[in-house]
Amino acid sequence: MKSPIITFAIFSLIGWQLGVVVACNRHKLAQFTEERGRASVVVANGTGYSTVVHLAFGADSKVLPAALPFCLASGALTCAFPLAAHAEQSLPLAGKYLNVTLAFNAPVGCGSTKAELNLNNPKWYDTLDVSLVDGYSNDVKIEADKVTLGPNLPSGNERVLGVFPLGCDVCTARQNPPCGIAPGTNGCKSGTQYKPDVICQWQGTVKGGSTAARVTLVK
Repeated sequence: MKSPIITFAIFSLIGWQLGVVVACNRHKLAQFTEERGRASVVVANGTGYSTVVHLAFGADSKVLPAALPFCLASGALTCAFPLAAHAEQSLPLAGKYLNVTLAFNAPVGCGSTKAELNLNNPKWYDTLDVSLVDGYSNDVKIEADKVTLGPNLPSGNERVLGVFPLGCDVCTARQNPPCGIAPGTNGCKSGTQYKPDVICQWQGTVKGGSTAARVTLVK
């Protein structure tokens, strides 16, 4: 039979170990909570001429035109704002989920190069890409966490990181391309849809969002 002193010492040790584990888990949770929801967006005009930035928000986005006083709303989920040569504009997210597609000089749609941003999603990681699925209008790049996506070219984007080539709706093929673009694989990335040899879409490392994204009109 163990003495009361030994028994007390054993339980004290167990209690101390549990306390360390709980404290460690609380620290990790606090650190995770501080990191998530910290994504940010800057839209920049890298050209020598003024442009108009068009935004189309996803229906589930928690950041909408009403949160951007500088962006003139043209609908519940669309707005646009002017951007002078070599100027930039931050989008105030306030830690909220942003699902938006940007285009320069024309509304988001057929014939436009798009920048697609999904940030601060509480259920997933940040995702970013430059898309020519609907067509080409400009050269655009996205900088994120020391990684540069694009800039895209009018064609020949098979080896360009973070770019969906012209009409390639599943990255490695034009499976159901929009805007009258013919199906096929010419000009798309090699590999498979979920494992292309060069990624079409970049994904962050913190679930809930922490990416500092900069979208730049290059040409």
